[in-house]
Amino acid sequence: MSKLTPQLLDILKRLAEGIVAIVGPTCEVVVHDFADLEHSVVVVAGNVTGRKTGAPVPDLFFTSEELNRETPDQINYRTRLGDRELQNSTIWIRDETGEPIGAVCIMVDYTDLRQMRGLVEKLSTALATSSDMIVSDTFARDTADLLDHAVSGFLRQRHIPDIEAMSYEEKLCLIKTVEERGLFKIRGAVNRLADMLNVSRASIYNYRASLKNGDAPDSGDCLDARL
Repeated sequence: MSKLTPQLLDILKRLAEGIVAIVGPTCEVVVHDFADLEHSVVVVAGNVTGRKTGAPVPDLFFTSEELNRETPDQINYRTRLGDRELQNSTIWIRDETGEPIGAVCIMVDYTDLRQMRGLVEKLSTALATSSDMIVSDTFARDTADLLDHAVSGFLRQRHIPDIEAMSYEEKLCLIKTVEERGLFKIRGAVNRLADMLNVSRASIYNYRASLKNGDAPDSGDCLDARL
């Protein structure tokens, strides 16, 4: 005859459902009543093992003489279910004398999480062996933005407060940077740059011609303006 009263079963059922609600769908909580070992499962919350109420005790340890009032709860041990690995805890339900009359078994399937951890560790290893170089990027929204970023980056690196403060040599360096970046291939780049520098289109072509004629400052004098 079962020693698990209806009141106790109600508490255990609500407790099991609460645990599963917090842990999530990879958790299963099963309550066993040892009054009928062949049909010991009286509460199932969650679905990891596929068990239903009326299922038997999970293994012979539940029926062995080793299970007595001195047997400690089994906390955080592992079991296998096919190719899945479960983390488990078994808490004994005891009568007034301390004898086990049932058990609450909590199972969590961490298989997918462990696989994800393995993937993260592999990715972390790749990150640890990557280059120490860090490149700043402005993530231009379109091709026209690239030209704007080139100019602003040039001013920032040369510590030039604004375009109006640029010298002729600095403008040549800027044109050289834009040329080397291939930004003049962008449609409308000459017009856009002429507007930004407040010069004519002809002036931009003259700057480019000067570069081709070797009139540019030494390469060491022209800092690279990162986009």
